[in-house]
Amino acid sequence: MPISDTSSYKPVYLWAVGYALLWIIVSYSFDPTVPYDAVEALNWGKNGEWGSPKNPWLVGAMMLPAIHISGISLSFYWYFIHFIAIAIGMLGVWHLAFRLTGKKELAWLAMLTLNLSGIINFDIIPYNDNYLLIMLWPWTMLFFLRAVYDNPRWWLAFALSSGLAAMGKYSTLALVGSVFLLTLFVPKVRQCYRHPALYIALIIWFMLVLPNVWWLWNNDFAAFKWVDSQIDSGFNLHTTRSLLSVFYPLIIVGIIIYMLGGRISWPKEQSNRLVNVAILLPLLIIYCWFSFNEGGRMTEWLQPFMSVSSALLVGSITRFPQKSLRCTLQGLTVVAILIWGGYVLIMAANVRGAGHKFEGIKDFSWQLEQRWHQLYPTPLHYVGGEYLHQWLTFYAPSQPETIQPWTLEGQAPNIYNRHVKESDIVRDGAILVGTKGKTCEQEDFHRVLQDWPRLRINSTDEFLFQPEPETQPIPVCVGFVSPENLVSPEKYQ
Repeated sequence: MPISDTSSYKPVYLWAVGYALLWIIVSYSFDPTVPYDAVEALNWGKNGEWGSPKNPWLVGAMMLPAIHISGISLSFYWYFIHFIAIAIGMLGVWHLAFRLTGKKELAWLAMLTLNLSGIINFDIIPYNDNYLLIMLWPWTMLFFLRAVYDNPRWWLAFALSSGLAAMGKYSTLALVGSVFLLTLFVPKVRQCYRHPALYIALIIWFMLVLPNVWWLWNNDFAAFKWVDSQIDSGFNLHTTRSLLSVFYPLIIVGIIIYMLGGRISWPKEQSNRLVNVAILLPLLIIYCWFSFNEGGRMTEWLQPFMSVSSALLVGSITRFPQKSLRCTLQGLTVVAILIWGGYVLIMAANVRGAGHKFEGIKDFSWQLEQRWHQLYPTPLHYVGGEYLHQWLTFYAPSQPETIQPWTLEGQAPNIYNRHVKESDIVRDGAILVGTKGKTCEQEDFHRVLQDWPRLRINSTDEFLFQPEPETQPIPVCVGFVSPENLVSPEKYQ
C-alpha cells in the first residue's frame, strides 16, 4: 500500500517501524563510536539512583536491560532504544495531528514534516534525554486532550507519560506547568477537579517524580547546579539563531501550505487553542529567558518542542489547501530517503572525518583489557584515572566500573561510582589511565591516588592512543593495580 494512501492506519505504522529499522541498521553499522552521552547513561544506570549529575532517573533506567541481560551489544542497544522511541513519537505526532484536524492527510503532513529536521534521525543520536521527550511529548498532549474532551480517566495516561517525560528531562516541567495553568483558567479544563481520576493521576505523577526530588535534596541539587553552571547573564542573538535552526521545517511547510491555497491562523477550535498555549507558553518563556542569559545548548532545549509543533501547525490551518497535498507528501517521503542515503554516504566516505570520529577508543579499550588479562588471571572489575578511562566502562569487553567517587565539592562528576569502596579496589585491582600526551616518566596518577591513598601501582605501560586513523598517535601512561590476593603491593615510584 503506497505511503500516499491516507485511507488506512496501516501505512502509518509501517512507515514508523520501517523508518526505525532503517536508522537502527545504518547508525549501528556506520557510526564509528557512540556519543559521550551513552557513556553517561550507562554509568547512571549502573549506579541505580533516583537522579544523576545532569538528569532525573529515567535516562539511566533506560540502560538497565542492556546492563542486566547478558549478550546485548551496548552500542546496538543505544541506537535501538533511540529509534524505537522516535518511531513511537512519530506515531504520537500523527495521532495528535489527526485529533486536531480530523484529516489523515494533515496527520501525514505533520509526521512527514519531521523529515525536514534532524531531530528524528542523526541529530537525536548524541542525546541521552531528548529522544525520550520526542517519544513522550506528543502522546502527553494527546492524552491531555482526551482527558478534557473524552473521558477523565485519560488523566491517568497523561500522568504516566508526563511523569516519565519529566524524569527524562526537567524541561518537561515547563510543559506540565503550562497544563496546570490551563486547569486553573479555562473552565472546560477546570472541570477535571470534579473527577476522582485526576487525583489518582496526581498520585501516579508524584510517585514518579518525588523520588528524584528526594535525591536532589540529598545531593545539593547537583543537576540544577550543573545547568546553572552552563549559563551566563547577557543579551544574545544565539537563542534566535537556534530557534530558526530548529523550527525552519515549519516555515518551509507553512509556505507550501500557502502556495497550495491553504491558510494558517490562530485556530477557532478550543482543543487546538489549548494545545497551542500548552506548547507555546513555555517555549516563549524559554526563548525570552535565554535571550538574556547566554549559555547552554539551546538547540537541545528546543528540539522536543519541534517534535510537537508540526502537529500544532496543521492544527492551525483554518482553510484547507485547495490543491492536493499528494505531491507534498511524496516529496517529504523522498526527503526522508535522501537524508538516510546521505547519512550512509557521508559516513562511508568519511566526509570531514565523520566516519572515523574517535573510533580509536575501541582498540584502546580492547588493548588495555588484553594487557590486564596477560598480567592477571582475574576479570577486570575497575578502571580509573583521567578522561579516557570513562570510555573503558562502555567499550572494554568486561564493562568495568569506574572508581571515580561521588563528590559534591565543586562540580559533581559526570561519571562516578556511588558504591565502590577502597577495599573493593584493593581486593580486585584496577587499571588507571593517565592524561593524554604524558609519558610514564611524567605521569604520577596524583588525582586518583589522592582519592584512594591505599592503592599501590605495581606496573606501568605506555600505550599509543590514536583517536582517528588520520591523527597522530598520542602516548598514554597506564598503571596497573594488582589484585590483592595475587601480588604483594609495591609502592609505586
